[in-house]
Amino acid sequence: MSHSKMTKRGRSLYLEEWNPSAKKFINVCKICGRRGYSPTIEAEGFCDDLKRRAIYSELKQTLPALPLDEWGRCEVCAKLADGKT
Repeated sequence: MSHSKMTKRGRSLYLEEWNPSAKKFINVCKICGRRGYSPTIEAEGFCDDLKRRAIYSELKQTLPALPLDEWGRCEVCAKLADGKT
């Protein structure tokens, strides 16, 4: 199976099989389970080596950015839980 067939619907052969250590840069909301990449990969100096550059490129292609608050909630769930609309 080609690599392009594994990048649909948020899946990536590179992230799941070839470089599982990249999973530490994937954020998951504790309430709704939404997945996205950690905004820390966009920090200056993250793409200094070849391995991190590949992680950055693969995460940007397959997942949206997902910042989490201190309780591990995405912005939507935090607003709902705090009663803000």
